[in-house]
This record gives sequence, C-alpha cells and structure tokens, in this order.
Amino acid sequence: MINRKLFLVAIIFTAIFIAVFFLSSRVPQRDTQNERIHIVTSFYPLSHIAKSIGGNIVDVRNLVPAGVEPHDFEPSSRDLVEIGNADALFYNGASLESWIKKWNVGISVKPKYVVNMEESLKKQGAILFVKDGITDPHFWLDPVIMKNEVIVIRDLLIQIDSAHKDLFTENARRYTTALDLLDEHFRAGLSSCDFNDIIVLHEAFNYLASQYNIKVTSIEGISPDEEPSPKELARIINLVREKGVRHIFFETVASPKFSELIAREVGGATLVLNPIESLTPDEVQSGEDYFSIMEMNLNNLQIAMQCH
Repeated sequence: MINRKLFLVAIIFTAIFIAVFFLSSRVPQRDTQNERIHIVTSFYPLSHIAKSIGGNIVDVRNLVPAGVEPHDFEPSSRDLVEIGNADALFYNGASLESWIKKWNVGISVKPKYVVNMEESLKKQGAILFVKDGITDPHFWLDPVIMKNEVIVIRDLLIQIDSAHKDLFTENARRYTTALDLLDEHFRAGLSSCDFNDIIVLHEAFNYLASQYNIKVTSIEGISPDEEPSPKELARIINLVREKGVRHIFFETVASPKFSELIAREVGGATLVLNPIESLTPDEVQSGEDYFSIMEMNLNNLQIAMQCH
C-alpha cells in the first residue's frame, strides 16, 4: 500500500514538473504595455509613415542609408538578421527593391508579417501604371495614393498591437489629414500655369503627373541607371525647344549630368524635382521630411510651369 501511494505521489510530481517545464519553455507573448514593435522598412517613405503612425510604441529601422538610391541598394548580412528579428517588414514592391526576389526564396529568417505595398494597393483597387509589363513603383509621390499606404501600415500595427489601436488610429488620421492638405496645395498651386510640360531626370513622376494634369517627359527610365541613347537625348532636346521649356529637373541622389547637358543645349536652367526615394544627409540634418520636400517640389513645379 505504501509503495502504491509513493508511486502515485511520484506520478503527480512528475506531471507537475513536466507542466511547469512546458509552460516555462513557451515563447513569451508580447507585453503590449512595455515592449516596442520592431518594424523594418525598405526605404524612406515607408519609414516616415511607420514612424508617424507608431510614435514611441514602434521602433522603425529604415534599410537604405541617407543619400543612397534604393534601386541600387543591397542589404548586408546584418540587415538580413535584423529583418528576420523584426515583427514586420514593409517593402514597396514593383521591382523597386532589386534584392527582394532573392530574399523571398532564400533561407534568411523571415518576420511574421511581410507586406508588399504594391500588392496591398492593388487589393485596395488602386490603379497602377504599367509600361512594357513593368509596374511603376513611385506611387508615394501621389498624396491620394499615399493615403492608402497609411491605411495598410495602420491596420497591420493594430493587428500586431491592438492595445494601442486608438493611438495608431489617431496618428493615421492626422497623417491622412496632412496628405489631404498637401493635395489641396498641389491642386490650387498648379491650377493656373502657362506650361504643363516638364522634363524630369528619371521616370518617377507618372503618378504625380496624372493626379495634377502634368505632361512629363523622362530623360532616363524607371531606374536612374537606365541611361538614354544619343538619339533619345536629341529627341528630348528638340521637344524642349519645341515646347519652350526653360527648366530641366534633376534629383538629389542621382547624377544630374543629363539634365545639365540638356539645359546647356537649350540655354535653360536646372531645378530639383525630388522623388523622395531617399533623403540626403543634408536633408536629414536640416529636418526635412516627406511633406516639406513635397512642398519644395510644388514650388519648383510652379517656377518651371510659370504658374500664377
């Protein structure tokens, strides 16, 4: 009898030990009151939205350093580890990130949530530009489409951390209100202009041009390293002379040589039209952001298009 009781006691203690061990070895759940959400973004615009909506609840790491073109960026081994340790990765898609296809099929650790903004926008019904089977990735330059990106990021942050739903919702509301105001500025600022033809460095402004009735000619392709042929340069120079265009746009993180060449040929001047793919170190230092640079873009468009 004593041995049987001892046997039963041993079984009970063993069961308790196994239960305690199992519970202690489980992956701990997020403490939504104290633990920050770790987000990795593939380039600046997504980083700006995530920081603005997440506030001090979210730790955002932007992969592309200041002054680096995201079309050409390749993540380091350390970057790949950080992506794997993140709660979520937001990337633009539409071939902006040349590294993403290899990463998707590779053995690198993936975060729980991976968001392709191109695919998310398509699900929302956004109409994207496609040329020769390639989707133009520069949708963030249209403030109206940018509001859809805010919704995508807001909703995922709420899914990860519902305890801060009210904060994320209010911050997203403020961001979309600022985008509405920016849209109003562009519509009013470009409503009465002598010209609506502009010459830009690379094919980044289709969405902006479509939204505000601008005719855009690009010197280079969707990626800034798609250089024009001599024949194409001659065609653009003839177009500039024909249209009476006096300003040729260039960008802050790409070579201005072709913009400067055309301006010299026609006796014109150059101005910046910033695709906001990456901030320069000077822009970071001076506190510029998506909204301030878009306002600068509007000001330069008004100069080039001779708006009243």
